[in-house]
This record gives sequence, C-alpha cells and structure tokens, in this order.
Amino acid sequence: MRLPLSLLILVPATLAACDAVVRMVLWGANVGRGFSPPPTSGGRAEATPYMKLLIVVPARAEGERLQSTLASATGQHADVLLLLDGDDAGVNAHGARVVVKSPAGPSKAAALAWLAREHRALLEPYEAILVLDAGSRLEPDFFAHFSWPDDATAVQTFLRGSTEGVGAAAAEAERIAQTTEDRGREALGWNVRLRGTGSAFTTKAFLELMPRLDTRIEDLEATLLLTASGDRVRMSEAVVLDEKPEGMTSAASQRARWLLGRYELLARRAPAFGRVIARRPLEGLAFVVEIFGRPLSLMAPLRIAAAILLIRRSHPIFGGILALTVASDVALHTKASPAAVLRLGGSWLMALLLAPRALVRWMRP
Repeated sequence: MRLPLSLLILVPATLAACDAVVRMVLWGANVGRGFSPPPTSGGRAEATPYMKLLIVVPARAEGERLQSTLASATGQHADVLLLLDGDDAGVNAHGARVVVKSPAGPSKAAALAWLAREHRALLEPYEAILVLDAGSRLEPDFFAHFSWPDDATAVQTFLRGSTEGVGAAAAEAERIAQTTEDRGREALGWNVRLRGTGSAFTTKAFLELMPRLDTRIEDLEATLLLTASGDRVRMSEAVVLDEKPEGMTSAASQRARWLLGRYELLARRAPAFGRVIARRPLEGLAFVVEIFGRPLSLMAPLRIAAAILLIRRSHPIFGGILALTVASDVALHTKASPAAVLRLGGSWLMALLLAPRALVRWMRP
C-alpha cells in the first residue's frame, strides 16, 4: 500500500518539530542557569588538568592536515599516540609514538577498536584518553582549561571552527549546539553529545567501549551507549580548533555519511535507545526525536511545507505550531551569515543526492 504524500511530509515534520521543542527547552534551561561561553585563548586559567592523559590521533592518509594536529599536540602536558590506519611511510610523527593498523579500514571506529584490543597494555597506564582527529588542533593554553568533572566517564571539549565557506556555517551551527543545547543538557542533568574530535574517556571506559562501536557515526553511538549504561558525559572548558570541509562536494560527502549513519544507529541500536528511555524517559525520548530533527537545513523547509499543507487543509493551529518551531530555530541562528547558511543548505541537498552511493558502498562486503 502506498502512503499518501501528505503523510510522508507530516510525520517527519512533526518529529522534527518535537526536536525543535526540545531545543527550546534546552535553551531555556541554559538561560535559567546563566549563559557561560567557552573560554578564549589567553583567558584566566582556573581548570585543573586531568593528569596522566594520552592523546590519540587516528589518521588515514591525512597529509598536511595531520602535521598541524601533531605539532599542536606534542609538547603539551600529555603523551601523544599516532594511530595510523594503514601504513604511511612519509608521515612526520613530531615525536609521537606510532602504531599502525594493517590492513586499513573500514572506519575510524574500527581503528579505535583495534587499538583498544591490540594495545591494551600501552593504554592502561593512563587515566584518560583524548581523541583528536587530523585537522583539529589544541590551543596553546588547552591544558590550562581542560577540566574533568568528578562524576564524568567521558568529556567533550568545545570545538571552534577555523575555516571558510561551507565550513564556516557548519562551525557556527556546532558552536550554537554546544553553547546552547549541550549547556542546557547539563543544566537538566542530561548527557552532552560527544563530537568525535576533542572527546575524552576514562581509560577503563575507552577499553570497554571502543570494541563495541560498529556504526559510521561512532561519536553519537558512544554517547548513546554510555547513556544507556548510566554513565555521565559532561563538558570540559577547553577549546579544540577544528577544521571543517570548505568545499561543497567534500562537505556533502561527509554529510551523506552522517545522515545515513543516524538512521543506521536507530536501527542497529534500538535496544540501547530503549534502555535510555526506561532509565531516563524524557532524555531518552529527546534522543530519539533528535535523530529525525536534524539537519535543520533540510528539516526546517520540510516543516514549512507541512505547515502550508495543514493551513490549506483547514488545520491552522497545527500548521501554526509547526511554523513557530521554524521561527524558534531561525531565532537561535540569527548570528549566522545568510550566505554561509545557503551554502550549508546546498551541501545538505547535495548530501541527499550522494546518500544512495554512500549506502551502496556501506553494503559491499
């Protein structure tokens, strides 16, 4: 039986609107406790470094992007381990210890799982492990701000974009998500979102968690599994400079993987979502609708289309509510450059076109 077009629009639009309501609640919770932006370079240092830390940099043919990352990490108050996913004879390790996974692939999660399994003895002497992607850089005063809340199993640092074009809009969206949504989650006692780079784990959690990751969005999967286990994920007051793809095609390719990965996570980790809902119902339901509410660049226009459809079919109240959720999201992103937002939206539209190709590649043995 074919579903009517109106239903295909209204159902995802309604779920996206629920996610927008959650964003408004998180914004209100953050304002209620007092807004506190991430520190800036050179600010007054109040944090205490988490001693005996290992920085792990996973990389696969990253070239120059890897060099800037290693240069920023070595010489800081931590040891550095370069995890090469496949041999790269020309890499300059900048004094970091190097381990090589062979054969390479298929994903970053697989490389981290291999490290946890095959080099457990190398990791166990450390209290915590910070994962830093190639292209990300530590600020010179990173460890003056790096803090570890007593109840946290994992922490996420603030990410600050350092690129132009599409990357600038993506970085702005991430900044808003961390300073508004994640701050609000902390105010409600919920877990913040791990974001792949600048994420740190206790060594015990790293060794137990990494071999369990098996989706293409290991950061959100790690957040989900830790939340389902009752562990706490908190923010740390340090900043990582994170490069975003500047070109439309490269950004779209990355977003296609991310878009498919969220639905893969929902399908493959349904029991974990159920455990979160059973343990913390409101947080769990908010986690589920988040899957359907992002990206805003695609879901906001869908909500507008649904609102117009409802109003034309004599349901002005429901249609007006959907329109108001779009207005609230626009209000949260008023500082973003309109041109950058249009480029970001274009990259998401291109991601939809690239999604079938990404799916075919995933399904290959």
